[in-house]
Amino acid sequence: MNIAVLGSKSLPAFAGADRVAENIVQHLPADGGTRCHVYVVRTPAQPRAFDFAPNVRVIPIPALAGKHSKATTFFFLSALHCALALRPDLAHAHDSAFGPFAWILRILRPRMPILGTFHGNPYERAKWSRFAKAFLRFSEAAFVRGCHALTTVARAKVAEVQARVKTPIEFIPNGVDPDPAIPRTGLAEQHGLVPGQYLLFAAGRMDPTKGLHHLLDAYDRVRPGLPLLVVGGFEGHDRDYSDQLLARCRATEHVVLIPRLLTQPELFELVAGAKLFVFPSEIEAMSMMLLEVVSCGVPVLASDIAENVEVVGADYPWLFRNADAAHLAAQLARFLESGPGPEIAALRARCARDFNWTAIAGRYLALYRRLAGA
Repeated sequence: MNIAVLGSKSLPAFAGADRVAENIVQHLPADGGTRCHVYVVRTPAQPRAFDFAPNVRVIPIPALAGKHSKATTFFFLSALHCALALRPDLAHAHDSAFGPFAWILRILRPRMPILGTFHGNPYERAKWSRFAKAFLRFSEAAFVRGCHALTTVARAKVAEVQARVKTPIEFIPNGVDPDPAIPRTGLAEQHGLVPGQYLLFAAGRMDPTKGLHHLLDAYDRVRPGLPLLVVGGFEGHDRDYSDQLLARCRATEHVVLIPRLLTQPELFELVAGAKLFVFPSEIEAMSMMLLEVVSCGVPVLASDIAENVEVVGADYPWLFRNADAAHLAAQLARFLESGPGPEIAALRARCARDFNWTAIAGRYLALYRRLAGA
Protein backbone atom coordinates (compact mmCIF):
# COMPACT_ATOMS: atom_id res chain seq x y z
CA MET A 1 0.00 0.00 0.00
CA ASN A 2 1.43 3.36 -1.09
CA ILE A 3 0.66 6.27 1.26
CA ALA A 4 1.20 9.96 0.52
CA VAL A 5 1.99 12.12 3.55
CA LEU A 6 1.08 15.76 2.96
CA GLY A 7 1.05 18.92 5.06
CA SER A 8 4.33 18.48 6.91
CA LYS A 9 7.19 20.54 5.51
CA SER A 10 10.48 18.92 6.57
CA LEU A 11 12.13 15.54 7.03
CA PRO A 12 14.17 15.18 9.19
CA ALA A 13 11.67 17.25 11.14
CA PHE A 14 12.42 20.34 13.22
CA ALA A 15 9.24 20.73 15.25
CA GLY A 16 5.52 20.28 15.75
CA ALA A 17 3.38 18.42 13.25
CA ASP A 18 6.42 17.56 11.12
CA ARG A 19 7.88 15.60 14.02
CA VAL A 20 4.60 13.74 14.48
CA ALA A 21 4.48 12.78 10.81
CA GLU A 22 8.12 11.67 10.96
CA ASN A 23 7.53 9.43 13.96
CA ILE A 24 4.43 7.82 12.50
CA VAL A 25 6.15 6.79 9.26
CA GLN A 26 9.31 5.67 11.07
CA HIS A 27 7.35 3.44 13.47
CA LEU A 28 5.19 1.74 10.85
CA PRO A 29 6.31 -1.91 10.62
CA ALA A 30 8.80 -2.41 7.79
CA ASP A 31 7.10 -5.68 6.90
CA GLY A 32 3.60 -4.21 7.03
CA GLY A 33 3.33 -3.80 3.26
CA THR A 34 3.33 0.01 3.38
CA ARG A 35 5.52 2.55 1.62
CA CYS A 36 5.20 6.19 2.62
CA HIS A 37 5.94 9.11 0.29
CA VAL A 38 6.49 12.25 2.38
CA TYR A 39 6.20 15.66 0.70
CA VAL A 40 8.60 18.35 2.00
CA VAL A 41 9.57 21.86 0.94
CA ARG A 42 12.47 21.77 -1.51
CA THR A 43 15.70 23.30 -0.21
CA PRO A 44 19.25 23.47 -1.58
CA ALA A 45 20.14 20.66 0.84
CA GLN A 46 17.22 18.53 -0.44
CA PRO A 47 16.83 19.33 -4.14
CA ARG A 48 15.54 15.95 -5.31
CA ALA A 49 13.69 12.86 -4.10
CA PHE A 50 15.54 10.38 -1.88
CA ASP A 51 14.93 7.39 0.37
CA PHE A 52 14.82 8.40 4.04
CA ALA A 53 14.29 4.81 5.20
CA PRO A 54 13.61 1.49 3.45
CA ASN A 55 9.87 2.21 3.35
CA VAL A 56 9.98 6.04 3.34
CA ARG A 57 10.52 8.16 0.22
CA VAL A 58 10.94 11.95 0.52
CA ILE A 59 9.59 14.12 -2.31
CA PRO A 60 10.82 17.76 -2.26
CA ILE A 61 8.38 20.27 -3.77
CA PRO A 62 9.25 23.90 -4.65
CA ALA A 63 7.51 26.72 -2.78
CA LEU A 64 7.55 30.49 -2.88
CA ALA A 65 9.34 32.29 -0.06
CA GLY A 66 6.55 34.65 1.10
CA LYS A 67 4.99 34.45 4.56
CA HIS A 68 1.60 33.30 3.22
CA SER A 69 2.57 32.10 -0.26
CA LYS A 70 5.05 29.46 0.95
CA ALA A 71 2.48 27.12 2.49
CA THR A 72 -0.08 27.86 -0.24
CA THR A 73 2.23 27.01 -3.15
CA PHE A 74 3.70 24.01 -1.33
CA PHE A 75 0.28 22.53 -0.52
CA PHE A 76 -1.05 23.23 -4.03
CA LEU A 77 1.88 21.67 -5.88
CA SER A 78 2.03 18.74 -3.46
CA ALA A 79 -1.65 18.00 -4.07
CA LEU A 80 -1.19 18.14 -7.85
CA HIS A 81 1.86 15.87 -7.75
CA CYS A 82 0.10 13.44 -5.45
CA ALA A 83 -3.02 13.22 -7.61
CA LEU A 84 -1.43 13.25 -11.07
CA ALA A 85 2.05 11.72 -10.65
CA LEU A 86 2.24 9.64 -7.47
CA ARG A 87 -1.36 8.33 -7.47
CA PRO A 88 -1.10 6.53 -4.09
CA ASP A 89 -3.61 4.21 -2.46
CA LEU A 90 -4.27 6.69 0.35
CA ALA A 91 -3.34 10.25 1.35
CA HIS A 92 -2.66 11.32 4.94
CA ALA A 93 -2.87 15.10 5.33
CA HIS A 94 -1.35 16.73 8.42
CA ASP A 95 -2.54 20.29 9.20
CA SER A 96 -6.09 21.59 8.80
CA ALA A 97 -4.70 24.43 6.66
CA PHE A 98 -4.45 21.79 3.92
CA GLY A 99 -8.28 21.75 3.72
CA PRO A 100 -8.85 23.50 0.34
CA PHE A 101 -6.16 21.33 -1.26
CA ALA A 102 -7.80 18.14 -0.03
CA TRP A 103 -10.54 18.98 -2.49
CA ILE A 104 -8.03 18.93 -5.33
CA LEU A 105 -7.37 15.32 -4.36
CA ARG A 106 -11.12 14.62 -4.11
CA ILE A 107 -11.72 16.01 -7.61
CA LEU A 108 -8.71 14.48 -9.36
CA ARG A 109 -8.70 11.15 -7.46
CA PRO A 110 -12.32 10.66 -6.33
CA ARG A 111 -11.78 7.05 -5.23
CA MET A 112 -8.67 7.69 -3.13
CA PRO A 113 -9.37 7.88 0.63
CA ILE A 114 -8.00 10.88 2.52
CA LEU A 115 -7.17 10.83 6.22
CA GLY A 116 -6.75 14.21 7.91
CA THR A 117 -4.99 14.87 11.23
CA PHE A 118 -5.57 17.92 13.42
CA HIS A 119 -2.53 19.24 15.28
CA GLY A 120 -4.34 22.15 16.90
CA ASN A 121 -6.38 25.20 15.95
CA PRO A 122 -3.97 27.52 14.12
CA TYR A 123 -6.50 30.37 14.05
CA GLU A 124 -6.14 30.63 17.85
CA ARG A 125 -2.50 31.67 17.52
CA ALA A 126 -1.93 35.37 18.12
CA LYS A 127 0.57 35.54 15.26
CA TRP A 128 -2.10 35.56 12.55
CA SER A 129 -3.94 38.61 11.21
CA ARG A 130 -7.74 38.78 11.25
CA PHE A 131 -7.84 37.90 7.54
CA ALA A 132 -5.47 34.96 8.01
CA LYS A 133 -7.53 33.63 10.93
CA ALA A 134 -10.69 33.80 8.81
CA PHE A 135 -8.95 31.90 6.01
CA LEU A 136 -7.70 29.26 8.48
CA ARG A 137 -11.25 28.75 9.73
CA PHE A 138 -12.40 28.36 6.13
CA SER A 139 -9.58 25.86 5.56
CA GLU A 140 -10.65 23.85 8.60
CA ALA A 141 -14.24 23.70 7.30
CA ALA A 142 -12.92 22.41 3.97
CA PHE A 143 -10.67 19.94 5.81
CA VAL A 144 -13.42 18.28 7.86
CA ARG A 145 -15.58 17.90 4.76
CA GLY A 146 -12.85 17.02 2.29
CA CYS A 147 -11.32 14.17 4.29
CA HIS A 148 -12.97 10.76 4.53
CA ALA A 149 -11.80 10.28 8.13
CA LEU A 150 -10.09 12.44 10.74
CA THR A 151 -7.81 12.05 13.72
CA THR A 152 -6.81 14.61 16.33
CA VAL A 153 -4.07 14.88 18.92
CA ALA A 154 -6.38 17.01 21.13
CA ARG A 155 -9.19 15.08 22.82
CA ALA A 156 -11.52 18.11 22.98
CA LYS A 157 -11.50 18.39 19.18
CA VAL A 158 -13.53 15.18 18.82
CA ALA A 159 -16.75 16.60 20.28
CA GLU A 160 -16.26 19.91 18.47
CA VAL A 161 -15.99 18.24 15.05
CA GLN A 162 -18.74 15.69 15.70
CA ALA A 163 -21.13 18.55 16.47
CA ARG A 164 -20.52 20.00 13.00
CA VAL A 165 -20.10 17.13 10.52
CA LYS A 166 -20.58 13.40 10.14
CA THR A 167 -16.97 12.74 9.13
CA PRO A 168 -15.65 10.14 11.61
CA ILE A 169 -12.96 11.47 13.94
CA GLU A 170 -10.74 9.61 16.41
CA PHE A 171 -8.45 10.84 19.18
CA ILE A 172 -4.93 9.45 18.65
CA PRO A 173 -2.32 11.13 20.87
CA ASN A 174 1.23 12.02 20.01
CA GLY A 175 3.95 9.76 21.31
CA VAL A 176 7.41 9.48 22.81
CA ASP A 177 10.52 7.42 22.42
CA PRO A 178 10.73 5.85 25.90
CA ASP A 179 14.54 5.87 25.86
CA PRO A 180 15.78 8.64 23.52
CA ALA A 181 19.42 8.89 22.59
CA ILE A 182 21.10 11.93 24.16
CA PRO A 183 23.91 13.02 21.82
CA ARG A 184 26.87 15.20 22.67
CA THR A 185 26.98 18.19 20.34
CA GLY A 186 28.97 20.54 22.57
CA LEU A 187 26.32 23.27 22.28
CA ALA A 188 25.76 23.55 26.04
CA GLU A 189 29.48 23.83 26.70
CA GLN A 190 29.83 26.50 24.01
CA HIS A 191 27.39 28.68 25.96
CA GLY A 192 29.01 28.08 29.35
CA LEU A 193 26.15 25.92 30.66
CA VAL A 194 26.75 23.35 33.39
CA PRO A 195 24.53 20.23 33.33
CA GLY A 196 21.87 20.40 36.01
CA GLN A 197 22.53 24.08 36.66
CA TYR A 198 20.25 25.95 34.26
CA LEU A 199 16.57 26.46 33.48
CA LEU A 200 15.33 25.97 29.92
CA PHE A 201 12.60 27.35 27.69
CA ALA A 202 12.36 26.30 24.03
CA ALA A 203 9.86 26.95 21.24
CA GLY A 204 9.92 26.87 17.48
CA ARG A 205 8.51 30.38 17.05
CA MET A 206 8.09 33.00 19.77
CA ASP A 207 4.49 34.04 19.30
CA PRO A 208 2.63 35.41 22.36
CA THR A 209 0.75 32.17 23.07
CA LYS A 210 4.05 30.40 23.82
CA GLY A 211 4.13 32.41 27.05
CA LEU A 212 7.80 33.35 27.25
CA HIS A 213 6.85 36.81 28.55
CA HIS A 214 5.13 35.14 31.53
CA LEU A 215 8.30 33.18 32.27
CA LEU A 216 10.47 36.31 32.08
CA ASP A 217 8.10 38.06 34.51
CA ALA A 218 8.37 35.09 36.90
CA TYR A 219 12.16 34.90 36.50
CA ASP A 220 12.45 38.58 37.43
CA ARG A 221 10.39 37.95 40.57
CA VAL A 222 12.26 34.84 41.75
CA ARG A 223 15.82 35.73 40.69
CA PRO A 224 16.83 32.09 41.17
CA GLY A 225 20.60 32.49 40.69
CA LEU A 226 20.51 29.97 37.82
CA PRO A 227 20.82 30.98 34.17
CA LEU A 228 17.71 30.76 32.02
CA LEU A 229 18.42 29.35 28.56
CA VAL A 230 15.96 30.56 25.89
CA VAL A 231 15.99 28.67 22.59
CA GLY A 232 13.95 29.27 19.44
CA GLY A 233 13.22 31.44 16.44
CA PHE A 234 12.34 35.10 16.89
CA GLU A 235 11.40 35.75 13.27
CA GLY A 236 7.67 35.30 13.98
CA HIS A 237 4.72 36.87 12.19
CA ASP A 238 4.19 39.41 15.00
CA ARG A 239 7.39 41.38 14.46
CA ASP A 240 6.76 43.95 17.19
CA TYR A 241 6.24 41.26 19.82
CA SER A 242 9.22 39.20 18.59
CA ASP A 243 11.55 42.20 18.51
CA GLN A 244 10.50 43.41 21.97
CA LEU A 245 10.85 39.90 23.40
CA LEU A 246 14.29 39.45 21.87
CA ALA A 247 15.42 42.81 23.27
CA ARG A 248 14.06 41.90 26.70
CA CYS A 249 15.91 38.57 26.69
CA ARG A 250 19.16 40.31 25.80
CA ALA A 251 18.63 42.89 28.54
CA THR A 252 17.74 40.40 31.30
CA GLU A 253 20.64 39.36 33.48
CA HIS A 254 21.53 35.64 33.43
CA VAL A 255 19.40 34.89 30.33
CA VAL A 256 21.39 32.85 27.81
CA LEU A 257 19.99 33.16 24.30
CA ILE A 258 20.17 30.80 21.31
CA PRO A 259 17.83 32.58 18.85
CA ARG A 260 17.42 29.89 16.21
CA LEU A 261 15.79 26.56 15.52
CA LEU A 262 17.93 23.65 16.67
CA THR A 263 18.42 20.21 15.24
CA GLN A 264 16.93 17.42 17.32
CA PRO A 265 20.35 16.26 18.62
CA GLU A 266 21.20 19.81 19.75
CA LEU A 267 17.82 20.26 21.42
CA PHE A 268 17.88 16.90 23.20
CA GLU A 269 21.36 17.59 24.61
CA LEU A 270 20.17 20.91 26.07
CA VAL A 271 16.95 19.38 27.42
CA ALA A 272 18.77 16.47 29.08
CA GLY A 273 21.13 18.87 30.85
CA ALA A 274 18.46 21.19 32.25
CA LYS A 275 17.57 21.31 35.93
CA LEU A 276 14.02 22.30 34.95
CA PHE A 277 12.17 22.85 31.69
CA VAL A 278 9.49 25.56 31.88
CA PHE A 279 6.53 25.18 29.52
CA PRO A 280 4.23 28.24 29.83
CA SER A 281 2.19 27.81 26.63
CA GLU A 282 -1.30 29.28 26.69
CA ILE A 283 -2.50 27.20 23.73
CA GLU A 284 -1.39 23.75 22.57
CA ALA A 285 -2.93 20.64 21.05
CA MET A 286 -0.65 17.93 22.40
CA SER A 287 2.87 19.31 22.48
CA MET A 288 5.69 17.17 21.13
CA MET A 289 8.07 19.43 23.04
CA LEU A 290 6.40 18.57 26.35
CA LEU A 291 6.35 14.84 25.60
CA GLU A 292 9.99 14.80 24.58
CA VAL A 293 11.09 16.64 27.72
CA VAL A 294 9.25 14.04 29.81
CA SER A 295 10.85 11.21 27.83
CA CYS A 296 14.29 12.64 28.69
CA GLY A 297 13.44 12.33 32.40
CA VAL A 298 13.71 16.09 32.96
CA PRO A 299 11.36 17.87 35.41
CA VAL A 300 8.89 20.18 33.69
CA LEU A 301 6.89 23.07 35.11
CA ALA A 302 3.86 23.45 32.84
CA SER A 303 0.76 25.60 32.44
CA ASP A 304 -2.45 23.86 33.49
CA ILE A 305 -4.22 23.93 30.11
CA ALA A 306 -6.21 20.75 29.43
CA GLU A 307 -3.82 19.52 26.75
CA ASN A 308 -0.87 19.63 29.17
CA VAL A 309 -2.88 17.94 31.90
CA GLU A 310 -3.67 15.18 29.39
CA VAL A 311 0.07 14.43 29.33
CA VAL A 312 1.16 14.95 32.94
CA GLY A 313 -2.04 14.05 34.81
CA ALA A 314 -4.28 16.18 37.02
CA ASP A 315 -2.36 15.26 40.19
CA TYR A 316 1.03 16.38 38.84
CA PRO A 317 2.43 18.85 41.40
CA TRP A 318 4.38 21.09 39.01
CA LEU A 319 1.52 22.82 37.20
CA PHE A 320 0.75 26.54 37.39
CA ARG A 321 -2.32 28.55 36.44
CA ASN A 322 -2.30 29.40 32.76
CA ALA A 323 -1.05 32.93 31.91
CA ASP A 324 -0.48 33.68 35.62
CA ALA A 325 3.11 34.90 36.04
CA ALA A 326 2.72 35.28 39.82
CA HIS A 327 1.65 31.66 40.26
CA LEU A 328 4.39 30.55 37.88
CA ALA A 329 6.91 32.42 40.06
CA ALA A 330 5.55 30.79 43.21
CA GLN A 331 5.75 27.30 41.70
CA LEU A 332 9.25 27.98 40.34
CA ALA A 333 10.43 29.10 43.78
CA ARG A 334 8.83 26.04 45.40
CA PHE A 335 10.48 23.70 42.91
CA LEU A 336 13.91 25.24 43.43
CA GLU A 337 13.49 24.98 47.20
CA SER A 338 12.10 21.45 47.49
CA GLY A 339 13.25 19.91 44.22
CA PRO A 340 11.53 17.17 42.23
CA GLY A 341 10.28 14.03 43.85
CA PRO A 342 9.41 10.54 42.59
CA GLU A 343 6.65 12.00 40.40
CA ILE A 344 9.18 12.74 37.64
CA ALA A 345 10.17 9.08 37.18
CA ALA A 346 6.52 8.06 37.51
CA LEU A 347 5.50 10.52 34.80
CA ARG A 348 8.20 9.25 32.47
CA ALA A 349 7.02 5.67 32.97
CA ARG A 350 3.39 6.70 32.42
CA CYS A 351 4.16 8.48 29.17
CA ALA A 352 6.26 5.56 27.91
CA ARG A 353 3.24 3.34 28.53
CA ASP A 354 0.37 5.57 27.37
CA PHE A 355 2.07 7.51 24.56
CA ASN A 356 4.09 4.80 22.81
CA TRP A 357 4.95 5.54 19.17
CA THR A 358 4.92 1.88 18.14
CA ALA A 359 1.38 1.44 19.46
CA ILE A 360 0.29 4.76 17.93
CA ALA A 361 1.73 3.83 14.52
CA GLY A 362 -0.13 0.52 14.81
CA ARG A 363 -3.40 2.40 15.25
CA TYR A 364 -2.66 4.48 12.16
CA LEU A 365 -1.78 1.37 10.14
CA ALA A 366 -5.11 -0.21 11.08
CA LEU A 367 -6.87 2.99 10.02
CA TYR A 368 -4.96 3.12 6.72
CA ARG A 369 -5.95 -0.48 5.94
CA ARG A 370 -9.58 0.11 6.81
CA LEU A 371 -9.82 3.23 4.65
CA ALA A 372 -7.96 1.70 1.71
CA GLY A 373 -9.73 -1.64 1.98
CA ALA A 374 -6.35 -3.36 2.21
